[in-house]
Amino acid sequence: MHHFEVEPYSGEVWRFVEAQHKNSTMKLVDSEAEQETLERLLDETKPPVPKSCSHLHYLLFTPFRYEAIRSTRFRRVGQPEGVFYCAESIETAAAEVAFYRLLFFLESPDTDIPVEPFEMTAFSVSVQTDRAWDITRDCSGLYTDPQNYDACHLLVDNAIAAGAELIRYRSVRRHDGKNLAILSCAAFVSVAPINNEGWKFRLTKDRVTVRKSFGAGSFEFLRSDFAVDRRVAASD
Repeated sequence: MHHFEVEPYSGEVWRFVEAQHKNSTMKLVDSEAEQETLERLLDETKPPVPKSCSHLHYLLFTPFRYEAIRSTRFRRVGQPEGVFYCAESIETAAAEVAFYRLLFFLESPDTDIPVEPFEMTAFSVSVQTDRAWDITRDCSGLYTDPQNYDACHLLVDNAIAAGAELIRYRSVRRHDGKNLAILSCAAFVSVAPINNEGWKFRLTKDRVTVRKSFGAGSFEFLRSDFAVDRRVAASD
């Protein structure tokens, strides 16, 4: 296992979430007041927000609120400690979303790909810490396997033990892209999202086109861009 030294990090980072302008509970009530009451009651049934995160907007504290229901790169299934995944650029964040949406339909060949695009909200937040682990300079390939996260799970154990608040790592889904795994709410400078942007993801069998809902901005990811992942390659 490699050893990394803590070092400073600061920047504005991006994350995609389900479109925030739509509220699914609104269709169940007759007024905004009733909707607020329903949202409050629903929130009371959820796990408590960690005290170290309680001053933050819900989009920031939510990844720290729930146990992991599946294994991810820096989090084991059932792990209570949260991880806020984000990217240094909006294009890298979009690549992560595009990959998993495309993979879902590749692994469910009987499911029709929607004709209409699905909507997501991208938001940015400012982070700063003196206790970052930057593993982007590591060329061993241990931490960039598309599916096997064992080395990453051992690494995050060591990072937490060393007091690291975030891990900077290479994106597996976009060449030259850089991601962050934020391990502590103390790394957030802003207590709420700085920017919110609407984006539309349109899928076909061989590509994902991503366009900004308002204003200029678009990306395109080909299925072949993700072929380094064995699950994508196996579907060809």
